[in-house]
Order: sequence, then structure tokens, then C-alpha cells
Amino acid sequence: MRIAWSRNSGNSHAGSARGLKLSGRQQLALFGPLAALLSIWLLGPALAGLLATFTNYAPGRPTIHLVGLANYVAVLTDPGFLTSARNVAIFTAVAVPAELVLGFVLAYLLRRPFRGRSALRIALLVPWLVSPIANGVMWHFLFNRSTGPLNFALGWLGLPEQASPLGQRGLSLATAILVEVWRMAPFVTFLLVPGLAAIPEERSEQAMLDGANWAQRIAHIALPSIQPLLLAVTLLLVGAALGTFDGILVLTGGGPGSETTTPALFSYRAAFEADNWPIGTTAGWLIMAAVLLVGLVYLKVAPRDES
Repeated sequence: MRIAWSRNSGNSHAGSARGLKLSGRQQLALFGPLAALLSIWLLGPALAGLLATFTNYAPGRPTIHLVGLANYVAVLTDPGFLTSARNVAIFTAVAVPAELVLGFVLAYLLRRPFRGRSALRIALLVPWLVSPIANGVMWHFLFNRSTGPLNFALGWLGLPEQASPLGQRGLSLATAILVEVWRMAPFVTFLLVPGLAAIPEERSEQAMLDGANWAQRIAHIALPSIQPLLLAVTLLLVGAALGTFDGILVLTGGGPGSETTTPALFSYRAAFEADNWPIGTTAGWLIMAAVLLVGLVYLKVAPRDES
């Protein structure tokens, strides 16, 4: 079977893109104000927080002195933090691929116009548009043993109540992952639909004439055409998963025990509940380091424009 139709993805606008290059002065004029604003309001506090991780700083503490790497050693040897790191690793490894697959499938089905497509796209965005806290409250109510619809239906049928999966070991983390996939997969769909819709229909028709089935068309046409976009979306999802906090806080509170505790929740509890600001700040910066590492991997594997 000929697959020549799979080799020409993403290059149709290369010539026009070359004419959009900006000079050094134009780039400075365009991005300089934004860089200055970010430096003052984002990078400044971030760097101050980083410096604080090497001290015993805490609000209201009269004296501050350097402690070197003691805070990092304390966090990285804390069983609670190690458990939270394991939890978020599982959370990310399961949730992100599921969100990508489900989001891609929905985007592929929505790539061509049909009656009611716009309304469906808006409806699919609702789970993502609602805040993680509101989502957590809603799902906590639905899974609650006394207020959830499942036990209401079981009681109506005269059957015994079932415990909420949010409070059961072995099920709470899986349930939190399902809720996160439900919330983020539509966001992936929203980002991928324009890229899939931009693929010329003629390429798919040519592939069909060459005998390619739907799986081959996806593998040789759709995925290569949106590869840069797919990588960027993956980066966003991994970064969001590593920093998971508010939804988990409302949904499970980190329980049962520490089964759904994430590093962000560990950092929050250390700083605001245990009043151990050095440990909380250090844990937060370890999360930042993980996100930066993901960004470096993205820069390494992302395709480069060599024109």
C-alpha cells in the first residue's frame, strides 16, 4: 500500500511563515513590556521564595538564618512527601494518557461540521469551565454515602447502602483520576479540534483510495499533522497534574489517610496547618522543579523550525 500521503504534513505554510519574522527591535518592543511585568510580579516573588528555601524563614519569625540544603533533605526524606510524590506520579501517569486519548477521540469526531456541532462543543467545555473546587464539591456530593444518587437508588430498591469510593483505600485515588479525566478531556478536545479540522480532506480521501482504514488514517495523517500541538497539550496536562491541589482538597481532603495526598497538598498542610513554612515552601519549589523538568523535556523533543 502506498503511504506517500503521510509525508507532507505541516509544511504547506512554511513559505508564508518565513515572512513573519520580527527584527530584534520589534521583538523587544513587542515582548519587552510583558517581560518586565512578569519579572516584577512573577519572577521576583518566585525567586524570593526560592531563596527562602535555604533559610528558616517564616512569617513573623524575628531572626532568619541560612540552613543550606537542610530543608530539601527534610522534605525528600519525609515519608509523607514521598507518599504524595508516588500518588501524583500515579495520578499523572494514568490521567494524562486517558485525557489525551479521550480528548483526541472526541476531537476527531468533531473535526467536521454537522448539525448541532457548535452546541455540543460548548456543552463539552462545561466540565473544564467550572472551577476545580466546584467540580470537587459536585462530585463529592454525588459520591457521598448519604446524599449520592447511587445509594438513593439502592435504598429505593430495598438494597443495602454502599460506601463512597472516595473513602475506600484502593478506590479513592482511582476515583479522583476519573473525575480529573472527566474535567480535562473536554479541554483537550477544545485544543485539538482546530488542528484536526485544518487537515485537508483530500489527504484522507487519497488514503482511502490507497486502501487505508480509519486506524491507518489516524496513525499516518491525523497524528503526524498535529504532533507539535499534541506535545504542547501534553505539557499543559502534565504540569497541571503535577500541581493538582484544589480539586483533591475538596474531593477527598487527601484521604483516606494519605492515599490521595499530592505534593501541593503536602506543601499547603506544612505551611498553613503545621505552620512549618520552610518545609512548605521547599515542597512547593520541588513541584516547580518537576514542572520545569517537564518543560525542558518538551523543548528537547519538540520539533524545531529550521527555516
